[in-house]
Amino acid sequence: MIQKIKFRALLTMCGEPIENGELVIDEENIVEITNQSANDNSVLDLSDYLLMPGFVNAHSHLCLTALEKKLSPPDSFVDWVRALISLNSELDDENRKRGILNGAEAMKRSGVTSLGDYVADPELLPLMGGLGFRSVLFLETIGFQSGRAATLRDDLEKILKRESGSPLCRLGLAPHAPYSVSPDLFRYLAELAGQYHCPISCHVAEIKEETRFLVLGDDSLEGLLKERSAWDTEWRPPYKSPIQYLSSLGILDRLIAVHCNYISDDLGVMEEKKVSSVFCPQSSMWFGRKNLMPVRAMLDRGMTVALGTDSLASNESLNFLEELRATEKILPDISRKEILIMATCGGAESLGLPCGTLAPGQKADFIGFRVPPSYSGPWWDVPFEANRQKVDFYCVDGKSVSFS
Repeated sequence: MIQKIKFRALLTMCGEPIENGELVIDEENIVEITNQSANDNSVLDLSDYLLMPGFVNAHSHLCLTALEKKLSPPDSFVDWVRALISLNSELDDENRKRGILNGAEAMKRSGVTSLGDYVADPELLPLMGGLGFRSVLFLETIGFQSGRAATLRDDLEKILKRESGSPLCRLGLAPHAPYSVSPDLFRYLAELAGQYHCPISCHVAEIKEETRFLVLGDDSLEGLLKERSAWDTEWRPPYKSPIQYLSSLGILDRLIAVHCNYISDDLGVMEEKKVSSVFCPQSSMWFGRKNLMPVRAMLDRGMTVALGTDSLASNESLNFLEELRATEKILPDISRKEILIMATCGGAESLGLPCGTLAPGQKADFIGFRVPPSYSGPWWDVPFEANRQKVDFYCVDGKSVSFS
């Protein structure tokens, strides 16, 4: 069924803003965008709205939402991991599921239409897949002991064979980090990703201890693994940076690398391997990071950079509009237009989703902001306005959703 939507302005993310036109959709697909609007009773009148692609939250952990305000910024990353593991193990199913639903609602209200989420428990896949996002659900995998790698691989393959996905949802693989996944397991996951055409996401170069662990060995991370009875006595440092290490294991090609705070010397190989990266601004602020992803340098190279919220275990909010404002605050050399591109087509490109721009052939995933009659631009500024905490129109796959 054809639906025409009249708008005041529209951000395509692949050109200049269009004013006073119509967006035409057929079922779930965008058919046409014109700079003319007809007076037709069948037209949905959003003539006082700015429309734009829905936001893509390229990295989250919704299963940790129930830990909101239960952790404080730590003295050390390893201390935070210990506290997280302890609190997460105490969560019951009811509170975890309620947290997932509450977190999803907060994201939707702030304009997130697509999601890349790490799912540690496969039993949560039906719930996660039914949240209404266009999504990639990454099967989060931890296993530093090489002796467990084949078993973990087989378990993951069973899930990939069993879960066929849906038009809105597909599965991906998420080896947790270079300090928590064995070399053999990384290689197996690279093979599975190729066999089942899965995207791969991984926390990479988040902390300086990770680099030290791979180059020289790090007592704090080794100690954490030993506490968890997860240390591999056969493991030796590969004397490589996290990026070089993952490249040597064959997993870097088209990887979705999250955080990337210590990668300045490896931008060349990341560009060559077409690595996309996810910057999590409010989580970085929560931890008080001094080293941050070199976003300006990456964008100047034409690399794909997306935005993510991470989890409420290291963030005080899942409101994506606040992530936009936080990005502007801590990365003043990135323009608002660039931030919105990261938040939409950057995320869609990294996750391999058919959205992120408003153009013929793309999926009809878009959001709207009501603007006063006197407003005349710049249209890129509207989502950054301090008083905006939610969107005024929300549509995924051609279906609009109302919020109370």
